[in-house]
Amino acid sequence: MLRLQLFSHRARALFITAGLLCWLTPVSLSQLNGADAPTRRAGKHFDRVLIIVLENQNYTSTMKDKFLMDLAAQGCSFSNFRNLYHPSYPNYLAMIAGSSFDVRSNTQKDFHDDSDHRTIADQLDWRNYAEDYPAHTNDPKPVLDNQRGKYDVVSVDTKNPHNAFVGDIENFRKDPLKYPLAQYMFYSPNLDDDGHDPYFGPRKGLLKASQWLQNFLTNWLPLDETMKGTLVVVTFDESEDDDRDNRIYTVFLGSMVKSQDVKKEYNHYSVLRTIEDNFNLEPLHKESGDGKAEVITDIWK
Repeated sequence: MLRLQLFSHRARALFITAGLLCWLTPVSLSQLNGADAPTRRAGKHFDRVLIIVLENQNYTSTMKDKFLMDLAAQGCSFSNFRNLYHPSYPNYLAMIAGSSFDVRSNTQKDFHDDSDHRTIADQLDWRNYAEDYPAHTNDPKPVLDNQRGKYDVVSVDTKNPHNAFVGDIENFRKDPLKYPLAQYMFYSPNLDDDGHDPYFGPRKGLLKASQWLQNFLTNWLPLDETMKGTLVVVTFDESEDDDRDNRIYTVFLGSMVKSQDVKKEYNHYSVLRTIEDNFNLEPLHKESGDGKAEVITDIWK
């Protein structure tokens, strides 16, 4: 069975697991990747992508935040970007699997491990950075089932300024050939850092997310010359309170994008389809989902 798992508690992270579901160990999983891991591919516009997903904020709210507004002006901002579903879980499925698999709730679901339930992890080497996982020291001890050799999930200790994510970036800066970053990276902030909490105080949540993101892009991942070729996508899973407008803040950052505001409508499927196109990959679902999404063009230098 295949489980596309969205863990929730103090840490919320999207874990893409192939084979029998087990708890995933938070340490040094890259050492355990098997020989069948996807081959690295040349990209048309970018060499690697990092997707940062914040939560539950409307576009109009985020654009009132000075840092997020300034960030949108620096990169390629999408003022008509839409989430696909409410609540969160099917949006995360869409981001990495190109389909919601008819899920319309936050209840986790097992899927058959077959060609109908592939994810981007079947096509690119990948790493998921998950903040503060496991959430508590008394949580069940993690176990690894490395049946298909594709697990690469790393826990990020937010209290440690030299955590696993920062370490990977520092190593890459020193020697990118010896310490390459994954071509597909998914960063999962905890519920404090992603703007979700407090649920009934969205303005407080937005401020926390903005401050966290500013620190992240200033101190953890400054996009200087050494990070050339890295596309950073900052987006939200969904708008707040099942807002019918469904517009969410999304910005592309990196040396390869033009600074502009894109008014054409796009969504989570569009981002996945653009990543697939960049690496000359076929869509995961040719007749639906990412297969029907339009590649984002006219934004590249």
